[in-house]
Amino acid sequence: MGAERMAEARTRTRRQRVEEKEQAIIAAAREVFQEHGFDGAKVAEIAKLAGVAEGTVYLYFENKNALLLAVAVEFYGRLTRDAADGIKDLPDTAAKLTFLARHHMERVAAEWPMLGIYMTPAKVSDEYRQTKEYQLNRTYVEVFDQVIRDAVNRSEIRADLPLSVVRDLFYGGLEYGVRTMRMRPGKTDIDETIANFMQVLTAGMFVPPAEVEANGGSDKMKVVLSRLEKIAGRLETAAG
Repeated sequence: MGAERMAEARTRTRRQRVEEKEQAIIAAAREVFQEHGFDGAKVAEIAKLAGVAEGTVYLYFENKNALLLAVAVEFYGRLTRDAADGIKDLPDTAAKLTFLARHHMERVAAEWPMLGIYMTPAKVSDEYRQTKEYQLNRTYVEVFDQVIRDAVNRSEIRADLPLSVVRDLFYGGLEYGVRTMRMRPGKTDIDETIANFMQVLTAGMFVPPAEVEANGGSDKMKVVLSRLEKIAGRLETAAG
């Protein structure tokens, strides 16, 4: 092996060690945050769990906030990749939405404590749209948004139904369902929950032509919003 190749190999090996150490710190931080919360988490404990000195953690991350952001980036990266990959070869809109519903419910249920740590404070802030967390979330929900846009372009879903309403109903309903599952462990079946949820969601997005005609065909938005109000009421009743 020539000197140049040996130098490249050493550089690659050093880079791998740096990346492995960084990933170990992020994994340890996630575990400590999940167990103790943000305020209760100690950098010394994170370092010990990662197998590095406490000072080494600060070589990679400025403070606990930077560590928390790294955990969020890693989580949303996996969440988005798995969502996009999962729907890639599915045959139709219903199958894609069903996959995304299950994917979201399962991940949110598994990561519930962490979501509460790094999302809730940000969402109630006026500056939320300027945060990295907001950008990560937007990248994730764009997978869903594109499915809806494609379906609208194929005339499968009502074009006059605001995408933001559909998105909020989709993710809000699923997260409410996760909360119900946590409050009633063992009494709520995820398969049944998703099947019922998709049935209700589909009914809201695909308004029967007869119903539109019954309203004169001139005020479709009122029909859609009326149905969405009924859907929201049914979801709230089911969760309560």
